[in-house]
Amino acid sequence: MKKTFFLALVMLLGFALTSKAQDLSEDQTGKIYFLRSTGFAGSASAFKTFIDGEFVCKLNNKKYSVHEVPVGSHQCSVQFGGKKSKEKAEKFEVVVEPGKTVYVQLVFETGVLVNNVYCEEVTENTATQKMSYMEEDTKCL
Repeated sequence: MKKTFFLALVMLLGFALTSKAQDLSEDQTGKIYFLRSTGFAGSASAFKTFIDGEFVCKLNNKKYSVHEVPVGSHQCSVQFGGKKSKEKAEKFEVVVEPGKTVYVQLVFETGVLVNNVYCEEVTENTATQKMSYMEEDTKCL
């Protein structure tokens, strides 16, 4: 009887610890910063930013936005218009670690017939320098 009780207690304790560990991992988050300083070219219109296909912010020139996301892999994209992510929009994958920040710069390239906008990851040092002359967009509409 004692062995059965002890075994049941150990199993119950093991289950409780496992479920608690899963809850902790689900609560962990990190941040994605979108930075836009594209210069004069393309400064007239806002860029629409997306995380995992969901619209998160409309960014004007010399602005940045901060987004808290669950840890793991996320697809970031940017486009000129629309609040639905377009299939043709170039997707950029980032991996967010618990309590860490990923900095994503929005790049605008002008071409003869076509303009292109895409995302690229930058280091914290580069992002800090760029953000010193930028303003945070807290409205993100």
